Amino acid sequence: MNILILGGDERFISLEKILNENNFKTKTSFLNSNDENFKKINNFDIIFLPIPFSKNNFLNAPFYSEKINTESIFSNLKNFKGKIIGGFDKNSENTLKEMNLNFINILKDEKFTLINAIITAEGSIEKLIHESEKSLFESKVCIIGYGRVSKALSRRIEPLCKELIIYNNPSINYVYTKIDNIKSRTIDNFKNEAKNFDIIINTIPHLIITKEILNSLNKKTLILDLSSLPGGVDFKYANIKNIKTIHYLGIPAKVSRESSSKAIFNFFKENLK
Repeated sequence: MNILILGGDERFISLEKILNENNFKTKTSFLNSNDENFKKINNFDIIFLPIPFSKNNFLNAPFYSEKINTESIFSNLKNFKGKIIGGFDKNSENTLKEMNLNFINILKDEKFTLINAIITAEGSIEKLIHESEKSLFESKVCIIGYGRVSKALSRRIEPLCKELIIYNNPSINYVYTKIDNIKSRTIDNFKNEAKNFDIIINTIPHLIITKEILNSLNKKTLILDLSSLPGGVDFKYANIKNIKTIHYLGIPAKVSRESSSKAIFNFFKENLK
């Protein structure tokens, strides 16, 4: 079985090693300086695309020196008869469907996304410890949203901090905060209560922390935004206000690439059955 890895982050460097160790013939393109294999795409049985596949309509390939438009990737894939594995947003997924390509979206696999959320939670705590001027033990913390990442993070950070409150829209996830015995408030309360926190963590990928909210914050407040692009903070205004704001993306690749790549490999093995 011949496998091609196209682009990707640190996880895919580790994934290449794991695949080769398990006797899969693996080549790469756009994972380093090499792009020759991309021209021979139909020589492969399986193609791994990045997780996430794209950033701002370019292939997610941080180690390649040039930007690769996703349209060129789709164009090259049009006659591909093998299987494609990657992490696709709705638009990319629709394009692959329209092209009648055989693909699997790893971001829809519950087991993989749960492992990803746990690693993200661990990496987030590590980042907060390094970036905050106060100890977590002395810090009042809030998390906006209660999806997978927030669930994993809240369970791990609550014993470490002075106080933790979740803000979320009334929904099934809001009910889960009650089941999990996590202190929670509806998100409409956040605007007036944001000033009470030393650390604010956002997981919702649309504008939540506005100019009005930033104006109310203590200058020493730390904001950690874990949401996908474009994020949930008015970053330009936060910079003007000199409020420390970190948009922390791709955490599993940064803090635990071996465990992350094993999760990808295990997903791959399950889908070979």
